[in-house]
Amino acid sequence: IADQANTLDKTKLILARKASNNIELRDLEMKKVTSNIKSEVQYLKSIYKTNPKELGNWGIVVEGTNKIVYPSSFDGLTTTFNTFLAKHNSYAISTSPLNDFLVKNNINVSKDAFAVSDAIAYNEKASLSNRESEDARQHRDLLLHSCIARMKGIGQYLVNLYINNEKGLVDYGFTVYNSVSKPQIVHTSIKLQSKKTLKGVLIGSNITNEGTEDIHIYKGKAISGNPIVIHAKEQFGVVKGYSTITISNPSLLNTAIVSVLRSGQRR
Repeated sequence: IADQANTLDKTKLILARKASNNIELRDLEMKKVTSNIKSEVQYLKSIYKTNPKELGNWGIVVEGTNKIVYPSSFDGLTTTFNTFLAKHNSYAISTSPLNDFLVKNNINVSKDAFAVSDAIAYNEKASLSNRESEDARQHRDLLLHSCIARMKGIGQYLVNLYINNEKGLVDYGFTVYNSVSKPQIVHTSIKLQSKKTLKGVLIGSNITNEGTEDIHIYKGKAISGNPIVIHAKEQFGVVKGYSTITISNPSLLNTAIVSVLRSGQRR
């Protein structure tokens, strides 16, 4: 069972990396498109300066008198682009109010449309890999559940067997904490592109990603090797060897928030 769970864990990591790679490819396709459409909107805004609400017919949201608001989500951006392009194409050839700007700045909207189509394809691949990764995680956790229950039983047996010899427990891979305080769920914040090392993470408990973006979990005190990727609002079941972990927040936008069941401090 442990071998099957290990295989599923590796599969989960591979699929998560595939998803991450496709998200990067998606964002690369959209980067130039987004830059182009923002410059195009500013040009139209100068044309419609007496009536900026006219931009609404191009799929652009205008708040207040003239504040342009762009969607933050990928789906929102692609919808905005497609509406914008449809409005431009609704004019007869060379009569769109955007035409002069496109010619002057050598912008090819058809090329942008292909880029958006490719970006959507990458996004769909990422979504599929994420779903498959989650399926592998759930299957892995189901397999580990019975193993963890057995480990707890074995651990309790060894505690009684080596009641005056902590090293005996350590030799079996268990971590011994001499503390009268109960384990507690600890919430930890990790700043943008930063890391934190947590000790005393209880085997058999869960690490929960309370944030909105992926976090990376590394075994031990250093960031090395392939991380375990935990998606937003997902959990990782703590197994042997992960009582000390380092959590990395790769995000450029959001602080990571993680909840972990940790042992109390020694007295």
